[in-house]
Amino acid sequence: MHMLTIAEGSPVSVTTFPTASSSADSTMAASNSQNPNHQPNQFTTDEYVLAYHGPLLYEARILLAENWNESNTLLGTTGPHYFIHYKGWKQTWDEWVPEMRLLKLNEAGFAKRRALLEAQTKKNRPVAAAAAEALAPLGKGKDAKGKKGESSRKRTRDAGLDTRPEVKIVIPQVLKLQLVDDWENVTKNNQLVTLPRKPNVRNLLDEYRARSTALLDEIIAGINLYFDKALGNNLLYRFERAQYVEQKRSAGDRPMSEIYGAEHLLRLFVNFGPFIAYTNIDTESLNILREYINDIMK
Repeated sequence: MHMLTIAEGSPVSVTTFPTASSSADSTMAASNSQNPNHQPNQFTTDEYVLAYHGPLLYEARILLAENWNESNTLLGTTGPHYFIHYKGWKQTWDEWVPEMRLLKLNEAGFAKRRALLEAQTKKNRPVAAAAAEALAPLGKGKDAKGKKGESSRKRTRDAGLDTRPEVKIVIPQVLKLQLVDDWENVTKNNQLVTLPRKPNVRNLLDEYRARSTALLDEIIAGINLYFDKALGNNLLYRFERAQYVEQKRSAGDRPMSEIYGAEHLLRLFVNFGPFIAYTNIDTESLNILREYINDIMK
């Protein structure tokens, strides 16, 4: 978690919509019944699936399911085809795909998606380094102001930033509710979380690493680094600042990702899209990072 630029080499989306006439449907049904090579559709309308788009798999919902032959094909291919909407993406990416581009949304499908992510990450090892470099725009506190003249130089640099479309991070509904509870506890009830948290951010990410086979350390290191740098400037409510200052004073060199927990990690993920929009990470790496974050929140 869709504002997304597909990596070079990805298949071009086709947004051809089928006609809704009953005569066309009856013609298709008659043609299918006469076709000895007619294949039954393995997927159904409104089913959630995993769909190939470029080198990776993405969650999608089937909007229409049809079985094409040479007389009614829209893409030049025959057999079962599906009009799908990619979860979290804009409708402009909706497209017809053949059955070979879909997988069932089950453990086997998720395992395949993780394997593809890991294979693709090996081709994009600078992801974590680029993530660290991208943290510069997050320094909005007093230390970032500097001496006279620096603000004008900063404006010049910012004006030259190649801003990218915001990367959509899909937050599960149960976590959205948790965010609301967290906000009410802190801002309305004046109930701060007890620190240090158990499990903390580092524990949670290490746990994810352990259950994702061969997950590259750079991804987890990058998220930890993002959290440590973003916390003080971007992830706290004003009621929490005194507590944060006290923790910084008493923690010494201990990173904040070893003190704060799931509540604040979730806040980072919610804000990840706007943060990443101002980075120079290539689009393919952005897609990989987004998929890992979405997977962590499952």
